[in-house]
Amino acid sequence: MRDVKYEVIDHHSMWSWDPPNAPEEQAEIVFVWNDFTMEGSVKRWQKEGKKVIVFEHGWNSFFDYEVNKKPYMADGYLALGENSKASLMRCGIPEDKILVAGNRNFENLKSQKKEHERPRVLYTALHWFSDRTVYNSDKLKEIVRVLGLSADITVKTMSNTRINIPNGVGAWFTNVHSNRNLFKEIAQGLSDYDIVLTPKESTFDFIALLIGKEVFRVGHGEEYRGAKEDKTRNILPLSEISPDLLTREGELLVDLKDELSPSLDLEQVLEWVLKGVV
Repeated sequence: MRDVKYEVIDHHSMWSWDPPNAPEEQAEIVFVWNDFTMEGSVKRWQKEGKKVIVFEHGWNSFFDYEVNKKPYMADGYLALGENSKASLMRCGIPEDKILVAGNRNFENLKSQKKEHERPRVLYTALHWFSDRTVYNSDKLKEIVRVLGLSADITVKTMSNTRINIPNGVGAWFTNVHSNRNLFKEIAQGLSDYDIVLTPKESTFDFIALLIGKEVFRVGHGEEYRGAKEDKTRNILPLSEISPDLLTREGELLVDLKDELSPSLDLEQVLEWVLKGVV
């Protein structure tokens, strides 16, 4: 195959293939993490004759088109798995504009199995477009009240997380920006925990599921989402914060193999764009 010039507009270190080999103005293909939030740029690139391809920039992100009725305008979409492909097709995107490409960030993740004297619980605090300090803090207080005598508790935060952390609770900060080792670091860091509690499933929680951690959803959208804010798709049933979470197995509403397919090579992706996307 001939050399193809492409640019990548990445987000949260999700692009897992080779780095871009051309600046935007010289690129034939522009891979972007989203189209509806950068509509002006997408239409300009298309007017210039470039192909614009959206890659699923985080687990669950493509369901935005279906769940929140987001507009689609790219020339093609790289889905993580069969479930996100099916969701795009339900929105009306033609099947020939969708390639199930996987993502190498999610492959070969290693997490050591450690024995702990007491269960170690990780709460993945909600990061949201608006301040959720009260929600996060109250949820953490409840976790500490119910599980604190029987388990060691840590809260996972990010740069835009807002939470009050009580004495005796640990903190784990993850840097998601321009970190090419982000997914491996998360998997390795999860070695220190037995159970993950989350208000809503995120890419972080998906990694925990992939490496075999017990993950429970302990939040309901109506608790933290404003009336006009986007909804999210759930793959975990809602669980009450109770002592039995320390001993029981988690439950999934989907098959993980349908959420994530084996990764394609970059050459396969480029060939599909050149030959299959019109």
